[in-house]
Amino acid sequence: MRDAEEFKIESGNALYTTLTYKLLSGGFWIYIFLLFKNLMKNLLAGQLFTRFQIASFRLIGQLIIYITIIDALAYFIFRIIFQGRLRISADLFDFWFVIGIGLFLIFLSSIFNNAKILKEENKLTV
Repeated sequence: MRDAEEFKIESGNALYTTLTYKLLSGGFWIYIFLLFKNLMKNLLAGQLFTRFQIASFRLIGQLIIYITIIDALAYFIFRIIFQGRLRISADLFDFWFVIGIGLFLIFLSSIFNNAKILKEENKLTV
């Protein structure tokens, strides 16, 4: 969530809600980082176009897209609750950039899937 310091949190429930959201969001980003670390270890191990790599690229891309959308919605809702007004932020570039990264990873998983199919076909013809 962006610019959380501009919210004036006056009640204990709002503080707990915001803190819980930040912890969950941070936990998801750590989980994505760990998945990416395991994927890089697998890629550097030598084998390419494995089922694990395909599934990892797709899962990481989907999680990045989901958490980015949820983060934008939470920021929107928290702004309405804490400031009592509706305002559209102008930093949409960051939102679309991160969504683009997630879509790229999903696209990369489909490329790896096609390469795996071609690799298996090539093994059968030799």
